[in-house]
Amino acid sequence: MTVNQRDVYLLPHPYGNSHGEPHPHIVLSIPEANQHENTFIAVMITSSSATRDDFSFALYDQMFEKPLAKNNCHARMHLMTLSFGEDIDRPKINTMKIAPFKELMRSIGDLIFDYHFLPK
Repeated sequence: MTVNQRDVYLLPHPYGNSHGEPHPHIVLSIPEANQHENTFIAVMITSSSATRDDFSFALYDQMFEKPLAKNNCHARMHLMTLSFGEDIDRPKINTMKIAPFKELMRSIGDLIFDYHFLPK
């Protein structure tokens, strides 16, 4: 199965009290890297208001090909995980559009890695 950048999959929650509970994740890595080891890097999406903070990137329906399943979603920019292709047990649930994905990647680079991308 080809795992594409910007696709959204339900994956096991890798951290804390919700460990194992499926959460949507946006694929960050490119297909060539994903296929090389049958792994991919993804960032977790949540709708929890308790975790909305400086590490949150607000997500809106218009940023995706289809509306999101819940309101008030945000990507937890520091909660990136390496997942295996076999972690995917359902088809993709959505795809993020290119412009908002680039903004998400820019925000992750700036906030999490202190890497300031030059504007294109």
